[in-house]
This record gives sequence, structure tokens and C-alpha cells, in this order.
Amino acid sequence: MSTTTASGTTASTTLTLGDVLLAGAKTFSDRLGAGLDASAESKEIKDALASAAPGLPLGAVVDGVARAVRELLDVPVTGILVGAWERARDLRTALHKTRESNGASELVPLLGHTITSEHRPSVEIMKDEVTIARLVFPMTLEFRLEGVVLRVSRGRISEILAGTIKVKATMKFGDFVIFQKAPKPIFIPDVLSLTRAEAA
Repeated sequence: MSTTTASGTTASTTLTLGDVLLAGAKTFSDRLGAGLDASAESKEIKDALASAAPGLPLGAVVDGVARAVRELLDVPVTGILVGAWERARDLRTALHKTRESNGASELVPLLGHTITSEHRPSVEIMKDEVTIARLVFPMTLEFRLEGVVLRVSRGRISEILAGTIKVKATMKFGDFVIFQKAPKPIFIPDVLSLTRAEAA
């Protein structure tokens, strides 16, 4: 089964961060390289990368970062959201009540809220099979959610029934922003679904 996101891309019902943030990109390496070229600080960023990885072509660094970020983004959007939601007091109460009452379910509306996730994709620079440098590219993912309604049954989140999600991603190297993306909002339902593992 496939669905269409607000940005017009087609994805499976298990929507990943990569589906959202890299929609329309031929390759992330191309997008990252274009972002470096377009940046007002392009020369400073490239000089910093060259200094951190002397003798290594910039293209090789970009490709390495792209691989690390693709792996980072190959996770369901719902996996990050559910992990954060389960700390909400009202939701914990509903999870407990429905766990104790077989067959019961509850609808839990969530106030507008923001979930922030911090990550540190990196690239190791090798020479003669020895690591001589490790370049870290801190990445912040921000999810702004409005109007979310969850269905809870048997002690777990079983469905996301409504809501709007705005995602923003920012990746840096040192003090420089080298990638930033804020795609169109994701509208629920019909885009996000929960796997049994995520819901449990």
C-alpha cells in the first residue's frame, strides 16, 4: 500500500524521515554539494573541511556524510514520535487503564507540542587502515505537532487518528550550517501508520 505526502511524493505507509526530508532529491550527495556551493559561507566551510581532512577530495567527504545521514534517516517517523509521546502523563494514564481493561480503548488528544531529536552522523578519515580524523556533523530534527489524536487500546498506541506535523532538519559542521530543510507539513491520517513493534 502506498500514500501521497503533502509534498507530493509517494511513500509506503511506513513513512521514514528520509521520505520526508529527501523528497525530490536525485541523491543526497548532490543536494548537500549544491547546498555547500550556494551557502554564503561556502569558501569558509570548504576550507574547514579541507583543514579537517587534509588531502581528501571534498566530494569524498560529501559522499561519506551522505551515507551516514541516509542511514540516520532510514527510520519511521512514528518511531521517534511514539517514543516521545509515551512520556506524556495523560497518555501514560490511558495506556495503564486500557492495559487493565481488556478490549477497552480511549482517544487521547495531545496539545500542540514540539519534539526535538539530536543526532551526530560522522565520517572517519582513514590512512593506511588507521583512523586519522573523525568529522562530526551534528544534526537536529524538530517536529512541531498540532491537533494530534491517538487511539489507545490494550496498553498501547494503536492508531494516530488526526494531526499535522511540521519537520525541520538542520545539519552543521563546526559553526557552519551546511544543510537545512523544512518540507511541507504531513497531514494525518492516511500518511502515518503504526507497526505493531512501534505501537507496543
